[in-house]
Amino acid sequence: MRDVRLVINYNTLPTPIGDLWIGATDRGLFYVNFGAVETAALESFYGDESGVVFLHGGGVADTAARQLNEYFAGLRRTFALPFDLRGVSAFMKKVYKATRKIPFGEVRSYGWVADSIHEPYSARAVGRAMGLNPIPIIIPCHRVVASDGTLGGFGGGLSLKRWLLAHEAGQTRLGLEPGLFEEAEGEGA
Repeated sequence: MRDVRLVINYNTLPTPIGDLWIGATDRGLFYVNFGAVETAALESFYGDESGVVFLHGGGVADTAARQLNEYFAGLRRTFALPFDLRGVSAFMKKVYKATRKIPFGEVRSYGWVADSIHEPYSARAVGRAMGLNPIPIIIPCHRVVASDGTLGGFGGGLSLKRWLLAHEAGQTRLGLEPGLFEEAEGEGA
């Protein structure tokens, strides 16, 4: 019999911005991915000897899916979920905690985040931490912009960042067709 060391509950959630893959352990949410993740490929990668088991649905993965549905429906502005950030540095945890304090529909600069964690010269490091955010939307890195007001980067692409900010400003509608968020030529993530 297989030695189970880690159970990952997952969900694939269709949203107005495309599918999201949500992964959680018994400790909490650890991953949200833009686009569906082939769970069979993950199982193959980890292999039978790893002790990782993937189960569709259950626990925090279901709660996160429900809360994300409410967010996209305009019924939720904050998320109440536990996180499993075991693989994340202490600096990144401070950045993500500060980022979660940015109010719905508002933006702050990378410098603001750096100042709020008492590391005023770390704006670039804050930007790198945002680029590695394993739980986008819920840890709202889309609300962090450059000090001159330009968008900066975003793991899901700048079109998606614009959409999320517009959504929070009440300027979007549900039912958008897939492919809307393809990156324009020259647009960075």
